[in-house]
Amino acid sequence: KQLEREGKADLITPLLRKPTKKPNTGAWQPGEHARFLVGLEAHWREWSLVSEHVRTKTKTQVRSRANIYFRKLMQERPSAAQKKKASEPWTQEERLRFLLGLEIHGCHWDQLAQFVGARDAEQIAEHARDYFQKLEEDGREVQFYLKRAHAQWIQQQEQQQRRQETHTSASTSSKAIRSAEGDDGDGGIESAPPASIFMEENSGGSVGTLCDDDAAPAVHAEDLDSDAIKKQLYVDLVYIDSNREWGRYD
Repeated sequence: KQLEREGKADLITPLLRKPTKKPNTGAWQPGEHARFLVGLEAHWREWSLVSEHVRTKTKTQVRSRANIYFRKLMQERPSAAQKKKASEPWTQEERLRFLLGLEIHGCHWDQLAQFVGARDAEQIAEHARDYFQKLEEDGREVQFYLKRAHAQWIQQQEQQQRRQETHTSASTSSKAIRSAEGDDGDGGIESAPPASIFMEENSGGSVGTLCDDDAAPAVHAEDLDSDAIKKQLYVDLVYIDSNREWGRYD
């Protein structure tokens, strides 16, 4: 600036000048479209930032280009005949289809997988998790058009966490009950037979019939007194409960 004030602007080398790009009002060039796709993936509907990435198109031109591109994606559904493996990297079109589908379908992974094409619902869910976590790590706010999908994703994560906590609590309670009832330390109930016994009378006079006939011999009534029978019944039912093999018993 001082050289310009002194009339010595010719001494300023072109490399020191900040390059300026005038908006191109003509047709989109291949390089401009390539930069547009990169900017769209990085900034989505933040048109000012996408325009800065393209450099030669205005905000209005970029938004108009995006609307045309979105209509093309919705009309040209990709073939889902052959699903890609999770290890295969996502293409740029798949990532852009994912963002547009996230706006339309939200976190309905099956519908979103059909829109993307060559990815299954599990891969879509993992990609959504990575996308939202990346936004959080970068400190970027979720855009208005993706807020509905983001809220659904948070709700799904909370439900999954509650299910895991419930499962862990139930497993801990089950172990405590088995321990209180005489767990022998090997995961089984002390004195429990190797197969569940469902008590019923039969013509042979036995009070026990095994699910697995070869697992253990039948128990006869004349060999047990009433207290022993009650104890054996109790042990059998605890064994059935611990293995979640409910059956008919008298």
